[in-house]
Amino acid sequence: MVQPQAQAGSALKWEMAGGEGIGVGSQGSLRVPPDLADSEAVNRLLGDNHQLREALRRSNVALKERCEEMEEWQQRSRKEREFLSCRFQEARALVERLSEENHALLAKLNHTGAHTNGRSMRKEQNSIGTQINDLPLALDMSKNKGETELKDLENATDRQTPPSSLLSSSQCGKADSSICSFISSVFPSLSGSLTSAEGEVCGKAEGEACSKPIDGANEFLKLLKSHKEKLEENLQEFRIKNKELERKREEVEEERDCLRNANAQLQLELSQIQGGGVLKDMLQRSDSQASNSESAHLASLVEELQIAQARYKELVEKYDSLQKSTAQRDKSEARLKQKDKDFGQMTKDSEALKSQVTSLLGELQERQTCLENSEKERERLQERLSTKTEALQFAERELEQLKKQHSVTVDQLRLQTENLETALKTERHFLTEEKRKLAQLQRAYTQLFQDYDTKLKNESQVKQRGGEVEDLACRLEEAERALALKQDLIDKLKEEVEQQRTSLETIPVLTAQAEIFKADFLAEREAREKLNQRKEELQEQLNKTLAELDRMKQEGTSRARMEVMQQRHLEDFQSGRPPQAGMFAGATVPFSPSSFRRQSMSEELPDFRCPKCQYQAPEMDTLQIHVMDCIQ
Repeated sequence: MVQPQAQAGSALKWEMAGGEGIGVGSQGSLRVPPDLADSEAVNRLLGDNHQLREALRRSNVALKERCEEMEEWQQRSRKEREFLSCRFQEARALVERLSEENHALLAKLNHTGAHTNGRSMRKEQNSIGTQINDLPLALDMSKNKGETELKDLENATDRQTPPSSLLSSSQCGKADSSICSFISSVFPSLSGSLTSAEGEVCGKAEGEACSKPIDGANEFLKLLKSHKEKLEENLQEFRIKNKELERKREEVEEERDCLRNANAQLQLELSQIQGGGVLKDMLQRSDSQASNSESAHLASLVEELQIAQARYKELVEKYDSLQKSTAQRDKSEARLKQKDKDFGQMTKDSEALKSQVTSLLGELQERQTCLENSEKERERLQERLSTKTEALQFAERELEQLKKQHSVTVDQLRLQTENLETALKTERHFLTEEKRKLAQLQRAYTQLFQDYDTKLKNESQVKQRGGEVEDLACRLEEAERALALKQDLIDKLKEEVEQQRTSLETIPVLTAQAEIFKADFLAEREAREKLNQRKEELQEQLNKTLAELDRMKQEGTSRARMEVMQQRHLEDFQSGRPPQAGMFAGATVPFSPSSFRRQSMSEELPDFRCPKCQYQAPEMDTLQIHVMDCIQ
């Protein structure tokens, strides 16, 4: 009988090991028990686990890249805020310096006005004129500085490129404060009000993060309008003062004309008096007896002359002062004209500045809209991130549940496999016992058939021997009874085999094992068939070689006969010599090999014969099948 237990067990172990290798190769570090390697549910769970791990890894990589981008943008925005804060500090220092210069100029103006009461109007006019003359230069300088600051601010805003077009509110406030500082540097006379407005705007920028940049710009426009109104009022005051100075100048010119006429009269009188003095000397020389009334009149005339000379000196001084005042007036008129021109230029600059401010307000509104859009985008991204994190957490929870279920199923399957292995071991043990019993029965059958053959021979002898018939009959009856008992035992064993076969059919694992046994049995049968085929081929080759050997032996015998004949002819020459052993070596060859070797080959071949019907089988498999059919 065939016993494929070891080979089937090794094949099963090989399949389990192969499944384990496949599971380990496909699942990385996750180890799967060998008995669950071919389970479809376990493979599906492992594939889902692998996909979830890949999704987690990809999401972690995406979050890491997003975090790095946010960190880079924060560093860039921090550097830009520091740059804008430095520019804002520089603008504030410039505004403070200009305000200090303005205060110093105002203090000097007040100080000089307190010490010079008579010339306050002229000094005020001169200071205003110098201020008006210096105003275009300061305006140009501050305008150039403001343009450079605006260019720097535009470059800074152009350099600011966050990932989602984000602009921080503090940067908007700092840009607004830089615009205010630029306008305050353009108009230094508004330093007090502008610095207060700037402080408010900066406080809003630092405290409230520029929540209302448009309101600050409107306030700044109001300040510009108020400053323009103040300048117009000052210009009207200057015009009124100019008219008063014109009127005073006309009065002074009239007075100067009067003084000139009086001076001419006094000169004539003086010349007359001098001429009268010469006549007086001549009269004193001619007539030494003058009247006292004429001397008194002469003394009065001398006194009037002295008074006229003093008055003349005063008039000369007044004339000089009037000339100086007229020169100063001409200069002030020229300065006023220049001031009118500068005021016109200033109005044009203010209009250009208004256009710049409106454009800046438009840019601020655009930046505000960009900021709102970026805030919406950020909120949307945060919502997506929250949804992704929730989905990830849900997936992790599902993964944990799947792991728990997987572990539970693995434990259950492990217990089932252990139970099946124990059942398989018991069945294998039972099958070995059955096979052993079957082998014993076969040996008993062979013994019985041998006894039966001997009995038949004995019966033939009993016919010759009459006295031993009864003994042989008794032995035959005993043998029949033993055969009946053995047949009953065989029937019982068949019933048990049928029961075991039904029990094997109920267990799928044992059926699979039986299929494996069957496959192994078929493989062994094929191997035996191939072996028998190989044996037949070898037998044919052996027959061919034996035939060749016989042919060669026949040739050898013929050659030996020829040699014998030659030896017979040479006996006359070698009559005295004994025959050598080598001379008859060829003669012994044809008597031993073929028949003897054929007999030994036939003895070495196994005898596949049925013990019941003496059927000669070519191989063991056909003999086993025939024995099972013959027994049934």
